[in-house]
Amino acid sequence: MKDRTIEKMLYKIAALLAVIGIVLRMLLPSENYLGLYLILAGHILGVAGIFMYMKHTNEMEHEQRAMQEPQNSYRKSNSAR
Repeated sequence: MKDRTIEKMLYKIAALLAVIGIVLRMLLPSENYLGLYLILAGHILGVAGIFMYMKHTNEMEHEQRAMQEPQNSYRKSNSAR
């Protein structure tokens, strides 16, 4: 099975952005909203990583169903005889 380093990297960057955004928001409560933008960017990257992982999981399930389908149709045709 292929290692999912892209998702892991997105999760790490998302967590880092969110933490930096929280720290900036606490230390520099200014009007430029940089901390909030970083928190938002972290959340967006996290959601993107989740969607990528969901896509990968669905593709794996589809491949497993495709491999099992010929076996099931073979069993059904043999049981009908």
